[in-house]
Formats: sequence, structure tokens, C-alpha cells
Amino acid sequence: MTSKKTPHSAEPVVARSLWQSYKALPARTRLYVSMAVCTVGAVGMFVSDYLEDKYPVTPPRTASTHDSRPVS
Repeated sequence: MTSKKTPHSAEPVVARSLWQSYKALPARTRLYVSMAVCTVGAVGMFVSDYLEDKYPVTPPRTASTHDSRPVS
């Protein structure tokens, strides 16, 4: 049985920053996490464009007033 070596940080887990914890993950896991983040971002952009086409922006209603003078 062979054991894979993973990078270890010298600091305890509680004291690590998010970046240090990310760098302590195995390379393949970091790759999967990065791919998942990119996939979620790409899907979000496509869904956002789809919803924008399906539900177009309507101009806001203006309050009708009897006085037509501009407010200064």
C-alpha cells in the first residue's frame, strides 16, 4: 500500500487562513474545487441572461402629481 503525501501546514487548523487551508488540500481536490466554482459562475451567467430575456426590465412607475413644477 502506498501513501500519498499531501502538503501540510505547520499551523494548527484553527489558526489557518482560508488561503492556507486551500493550499493544504491535495492538488486534485483543489482542481475539483476550482472547476466547481467556475461551473457555478458560468451557469449563473447563463441563467441570469435567460431570466433577463424572459422577464424584461419594466420602467419604474412615476408618482402622478397634480403639480407639474419641477422639485428644486
